Amino acid sequence: MRLIAVALLAAAWVAAPAHAQPTPSTAADALMTALTGRWAGTGTILDQPARAEMEWAPVLSGRFMRLTWVSHIGQAPKTQRFEGIAYYQATATGYRATWFDSSGMARPIEAERRDGAIIATWGTLETELGETTYRPDGRDAVEVVDRVRGKNGEWREFGRTTLRRVP
Repeated sequence: MRLIAVALLAAAWVAAPAHAQPTPSTAADALMTALTGRWAGTGTILDQPARAEMEWAPVLSGRFMRLTWVSHIGQAPKTQRFEGIAYYQATATGYRATWFDSSGMARPIEAERRDGAIIATWGTLETELGETTYRPDGRDAVEVVDRVRGKNGEWREFGRTTLRRVP
């Protein structure tokens, strides 16, 4: 009797779907499709001239989009390199992601699609809160704007970069 119960439970477990509701494929999302590829450009980060490189690529069978970011901040010979990577996954209302960077930070991200852009809110109340907007223009350019929320609750822009698609 016990063997039959174990067999029935095992059969039910094998037959059960891995997810109650499938996660939408991030790679199939129109905004993510527009961002897919390699980008390079210039702008200002932390009030200094900056060069940046960005790449969005579908990974893990298209279930995630990997964002890779590298910036070179300041003028030579005192240029500082900053890099980060995030894995975005589509949700019913936008995206969720986790960001890891060369400063040693790991930050949760909740992002939404709004007005033809991805607005990514990152960080926590215990660390810092920030927001990054990725706005493709439909003509092979993307504007990336970074803001951080100060202790007084006000948002301030700390980065603005325009990138062009790299062939």
